[in-house]
Amino acid sequence: MPGGYVSSGTFSVAFHVPSLDGSDVYSGHILVVPKRHVADFAALTQEEASEIGVAIATCSNALKGIGAERVYVATVGHSIDHLHVHLLPRWPGTPREVPWHAVDDWVGARRVNTSQASDVVVRLRTKVVKGPDQV
Repeated sequence: MPGGYVSSGTFSVAFHVPSLDGSDVYSGHILVVPKRHVADFAALTQEEASEIGVAIATCSNALKGIGAERVYVATVGHSIDHLHVHLLPRWPGTPREVPWHAVDDWVGARRVNTSQASDVVVRLRTKVVKGPDQV
């Protein structure tokens, strides 16, 4: 994972999407993932759901803190049977006609290599307010 965790708690971790094939990735694309394997939100305990909700809000605020205009939150679970929540920032300069699900896939999208993604994570961590159960 580029730069390590953006945040880590008792039940969840958040990290920048890594490149799986050495290509670039969308800057600020964060995954929030429960540590325990579950297929979807319905399988979470109340404590896990609470921490994941806080992680989503915290990482969204951090993305806005480094310049995102908006943060889209999505979970699909179609190809991988493990809950993972995508946070997709909409950066300034993204044309209005680019839909939320394509902010990472238009010609001018902010694409970064692994080193640059690590730098994004470092910037995000400075914006994350850590609670007592986070490291």
